Amino acid sequence: MAAVIALSGGTASAAPPTPAPAGPLVCQGPAIGCVRDARHALEGIRDRLGCDHRAPFPAIYVHLERSLEAAVADGEPFDEPSWLAGSLNTGFVNLYLDAYEADRAGRPVPAAWHAAFAAARTADVNAGQDVLLGANAHIQRDMPYVLAALGLTRPGGGARKPDYDRFQAVLDGAYGPAVQDVARRYDLIVALADDRWNPIAGLTARQLFRSWRAQAWEHARQLVEAPDHAARDRVARGIETNAAQWAQLLSAVRVPGYRAVRDDYCRTHTTRELASARP
Repeated sequence: MAAVIALSGGTASAAPPTPAPAGPLVCQGPAIGCVRDARHALEGIRDRLGCDHRAPFPAIYVHLERSLEAAVADGEPFDEPSWLAGSLNTGFVNLYLDAYEADRAGRPVPAAWHAAFAAARTADVNAGQDVLLGANAHIQRDMPYVLAALGLTRPGGGARKPDYDRFQAVLDGAYGPAVQDVARRYDLIVALADDRWNPIAGLTARQLFRSWRAQAWEHARQLVEAPDHAARDRVARGIETNAAQWAQLLSAVRVPGYRAVRDDYCRTHTTRELASARP
């Protein structure tokens, strides 16, 4: 499957090199301030989108940043908090911001992001699918590149993998509030994944994200260890193809007319929810 799809004409280019995140966020200073800046940027996108079907993904991303902010404030035992909550988090958020702004401008975006944005614009999918499509593009496609760009070992030696694995607790802490928020604002069907009464759904989601994050680290390792440009290009094509195929799977189920159901629900809830969520 094509790695990058031009929105204007549907043409494709070869798999890209590792991108340097070029988004507007720059992490300078304490890590907690960098996390707060990222959260504010995501809140701005969420609020501007209103009931647009692209909104559920930044909405859940806000909760992830809140969970990370709380972990850093509480002195969560990361070996290298300046990397995990600073450089990695900022670079990762910037890749989403890059994709979002490119899509808005009609510029080419990676195939997995194209699928996510196209489904949000036209498909009869539910908000849970929109979230998973965004998470797939961001974790399985974006994460290997930002990990490889930053390096998998610390400057003075030592693996960064333990901190990467510890971040799963941050994701787990964000899951419940994020699901409840998306269900309140955008689509009541997402309440079926609320782990307060459906622990199986929460367990399944966590297992899915763990497997995606493990695959992302493995792909990053392959990028870093590739002996030449040709080998690196093969790894990149694998990354793009894997994320694009997952996007096809996640968007396959459609319920005719469901866009109107979601829109009606959101119009009666989101304005109030957005107002109450602002600090």
